[in-house]
Amino acid sequence: MRRSLIISAILLILYALLPAQLSKELKQLENRYQRGFINEVADQLPKLKPANDDERAFVSFYAALLKKDKDEAFNLHKRLAERFPNTLHGQRALLEIAKIQILDRDFTAARNSLRQISSPELPERMYWLGLAAFGLDEFSVAIANSENYLRLLPSGEYLENAHYLIVDSYIEQKKYINAINTLNKLGKNQGIDQQYLAFKLGLCYEYQENFNEALKHYRLAYEQDRYSQVAYQVEEHIFAMRAKRSSLDISFLYPFIPLEIAETDSLPSIIEEKPQILPSLPFEMPQPQASTTQPLKLNAKPKTGHWLQCGRFGVESNAERRSKAIRELGIPAQYYEETQQGKKSWVVLAGTFTHKDEANQAKETLAKADITSFTVKY
Repeated sequence: MRRSLIISAILLILYALLPAQLSKELKQLENRYQRGFINEVADQLPKLKPANDDERAFVSFYAALLKKDKDEAFNLHKRLAERFPNTLHGQRALLEIAKIQILDRDFTAARNSLRQISSPELPERMYWLGLAAFGLDEFSVAIANSENYLRLLPSGEYLENAHYLIVDSYIEQKKYINAINTLNKLGKNQGIDQQYLAFKLGLCYEYQENFNEALKHYRLAYEQDRYSQVAYQVEEHIFAMRAKRSSLDISFLYPFIPLEIAETDSLPSIIEEKPQILPSLPFEMPQPQASTTQPLKLNAKPKTGHWLQCGRFGVESNAERRSKAIRELGIPAQYYEETQQGKKSWVVLAGTFTHKDEANQAKETLAKADITSFTVKY
């Protein structure tokens, strides 16, 4: 009899230590929130009558999530974590606090918040600990925490992010082979953004100064979607590599049909009869002069003329800077905005040109300034 009473008492203690089960109504509401029915949750939340601390924490947690103001949400989560620290949603509030602190780049405070989480139901805290460590330049710690997250949740929400956090940490340590191995491991998973993966591989090989391998991966990334933000980043890295190694073949960037600009009748007839004496002519082909009165930005893509295209950029300021650099070489240049498949880019053009030799001369001048260009006709 006494033994039975002791066992019953132990069971009661263990039962008390177990987290209270949420009511069916609260579980349904949580499901609605996760499915995106935010307005419906906002309407129903004030009508709930929580019966215990776990349910009170639940209501407070979602009330904080529904706040649009970051500071207001932060304060609500903080009060919840202080009032119900041992509940699941009290612990989840600590995680949300840490996310806000990371967003504010307060990485030390974020790590302190994350270290207060003890619930085994929140293994994602390991990823956020890794992110906080990266922000503090503790790259080995960032790698360790990210790897712990991947061990606990091998197919978790932050699978891709955790791998890239490891990769970036290795890059900061200049351990490029380790970064490449991590990327190859990531590539074996389903549903990975293959364009960004190829870009990161290209980046690692570029840092190794293995430019041929870098170019191969950059090309793979670029040709998957030429108008994505990643493609614009690829373009800038390729031009940077080309400046270091002029022999790199980057013609795939702008596939085009070779253009022959017709010669004019304005030159002396001796040129047509004896082209070989052209270098000894007593005059030089006129170099186009950059106009200071023409605006840098065109209102639209040109409809006519022969031009040299000198880059396509995902950031307008880069196109503006390239146009100014070309003008400083004495060559007229402008850029225009283009939208394709809903994505904006800014294209830099030098010209226009009347003669083929004029265009070639400008192209050589640009090449000496490490600006790659090709001929286009509108």
